Amino acid sequence: MLTLESIKTWRELSKSGIVALVLISVLAGYLIGQPSELSLSWLRLGSTLMGILLLASGSSALNQWQESEIDALMPRTAGRPIPSGKLSPKKVMTFVLTCLSSGLVILLWLSPTLFLLGMAAIFSYNGLYTLWWKKHWAYAAVPGAIPGAIPILMGHTAACGKVLTPSGLYIFFILFFWQMPHFWALALRYQKDYQQGGFPTLPVIHGLGVTLRQITAWSLAYIGLALIAPLFMKVGWIYLVPTIAVSAKVILELFRYSQKPEGNQWLPFFLWVNFSLIIYLAAACIDLWSYYLPMR
Repeated sequence: MLTLESIKTWRELSKSGIVALVLISVLAGYLIGQPSELSLSWLRLGSTLMGILLLASGSSALNQWQESEIDALMPRTAGRPIPSGKLSPKKVMTFVLTCLSSGLVILLWLSPTLFLLGMAAIFSYNGLYTLWWKKHWAYAAVPGAIPGAIPILMGHTAACGKVLTPSGLYIFFILFFWQMPHFWALALRYQKDYQQGGFPTLPVIHGLGVTLRQITAWSLAYIGLALIAPLFMKVGWIYLVPTIAVSAKVILELFRYSQKPEGNQWLPFFLWVNFSLIIYLAAACIDLWSYYLPMR
């Protein structure tokens, strides 16, 4: 019988907050990739979201199963379902297999290309990143950003049927570049936790100075990429006005964060970096659809 407490536990296992952000990116990718000459297929959109929801939930749960012993060593993760004893590894693995198999079946029904992209996301995240990159390399976040950026490309591909398009690759790289300041700000904030868990993150191996320089470089590259969107998509002032405003705010928070990196200033920067991603994607969708809708 499901209770509020058990629902909360299963949501924590599937990392529902992260999955929600994944689905927002998938929706944005689909709307950006939607051909102007075709009507929106609600069935295809809904099936795409459901397939990736199951895939992301199963992959997140598998990650916790893979790292349960390490999670038990870190205060930030010791309360997760497996190390805390709320869920047994057997129950978790049943959940993982059910989610992953169901998600892959839906994606295969939609198209073999989406199925292969889904498999690539699982392999790169639960295989390469979790089992090797994360445990052996301070810069693991860079290749580890690939599986994080695949879902938005899947959404775009589901809509237009093609993988290698200028707009599809562009939004893939927006997600890719965003992940470095997002993750390294967290890694710096929870440096001691990662050290206890034995993860050689950038702050643990190279310290504060190098990490801040990397956060600054990737943040500016991410913002620069956002500002050149008109070169890859049919967007104009409707996109650029909010994008320029939010970009200026992120740069301001980055400057404040770099002045006091060990204080509480990390949180406004972290939140604005995350908020900027939603604004960039939402502005692109609104701009594109303001162009498409009169044509329907």
